[in-house]
Amino acid sequence: HERLYGREKESMQWQPYLMLMAKRPMAMKYTSFYDQLPLEWQNYFSQCAKEEKKEALKLLAQLLKDSDFNIATKALIHASQHGTPSPDAIKQMYIQLAKGRGIREPLRLDKPLPSMPKATRDLQRYNRFLGRGVMDGRAN
Repeated sequence: HERLYGREKESMQWQPYLMLMAKRPMAMKYTSFYDQLPLEWQNYFSQCAKEEKKEALKLLAQLLKDSDFNIATKALIHASQHGTPSPDAIKQMYIQLAKGRGIREPLRLDKPLPSMPKATRDLQRYNRFLGRGVMDGRAN
């Protein structure tokens, strides 16, 4: 940790501990690290589910190895423009900003995309397709 001159000053480098925090992401809220986070990151973590927090903390650990919170926070802000972003969306935006590629505008299409029926997950349809029925939770 960097040395601070004066009395009752504290320096804490959180980056090495983020991977450890990712193992128990729900406890992060009770650390002084959470209070030191930029407001954008606090809001993001409050909207994440447990597994998303794990992945986001791992990502933050990677990002802070290479730079400080400035670029990581800019990436989060830009990735959040279309809702709560995934850690992968934040990482992609970070790469664009860190490598000097800038922000890419979304494609503008001349014609609207055709509407598609909503895709649902349904193993029953798959079983019927294969000619198998399901009885009492067991495949025949």
